[in-house]
Amino acid sequence: MTTTQPPLKNISVKRQRTSSKSRTHALAQHFGFDGLINSNNERSLMERNIHSQQLQQQHEQYNIETIFKLTYDQCNNETTTEPDPDWLVRFINMAKQVYSPSMQKLWAQILKKELIYPGSTSLRALTILISMTHKEALLFQRVMSVSCQVNNNKDRKVITSIKTTEKIIYFGTKSKSYPIEYHQYALPYSSIIILMDLGLILKTELESSKINHTQNIQLHFKTISYTLSCHNKNTSLTYYRISPTGQELASLIDHNTNTKYQDYLLSRLIQVFTITTSN
Repeated sequence: MTTTQPPLKNISVKRQRTSSKSRTHALAQHFGFDGLINSNNERSLMERNIHSQQLQQQHEQYNIETIFKLTYDQCNNETTTEPDPDWLVRFINMAKQVYSPSMQKLWAQILKKELIYPGSTSLRALTILISMTHKEALLFQRVMSVSCQVNNNKDRKVITSIKTTEKIIYFGTKSKSYPIEYHQYALPYSSIIILMDLGLILKTELESSKINHTQNIQLHFKTISYTLSCHNKNTSLTYYRISPTGQELASLIDHNTNTKYQDYLLSRLIQVFTITTSN
């Protein structure tokens, strides 16, 4: 009978410091790949292969059981419908590979949401999610914390600059740009590139149409909205837009607005707009 190994999360959560040899040995043993490290190993290569496969199956079984248990604990007897069988099979096959406790909670939330609102999470979103590391998920969470919505458009944006063109008597026009230095808030451009490569942010920086200076625009953060009245008719915003798949994941990955960034953004916008708090 194969001895059940402790779940991988018990190794990663403790994060004790130890020597590289000890760490490598522990990981190899955990997955059943320590046959050549242990000189006194009497198992044949075939026996070791069977053993490692059994361990992998145990890890996967533990992962999916954990996710179903977390889903069960989150449920409050809401009305559900039968999930799409193809979606469910793909979900299970991917969820087996989720070892991080925080990511397991996220996958449990996805399953519950799908049971209550069928079709709420696409297989494409799941495919991207399973390819994300915990660090990449945190990066996406950080991007969402500096994102906002403009007017009634549900697409979330990360504003990168404000552009204005002013008429100057006898000299034509003068263009001016007010860059939004979001990288000050633990978001270097390399983080944006990573999320672009994952398909969570569109790869092109976009520019809005000229803002009608006779009409107000609404800027919506997670818990507060602002009304912006433009001083200049030739004003536009540049921004990165969260992709449709990113929008799906944004509804699943919890995030709070970065209030320091919000204050900073308002301090830049107020150079071009009159700003009031909306109800």
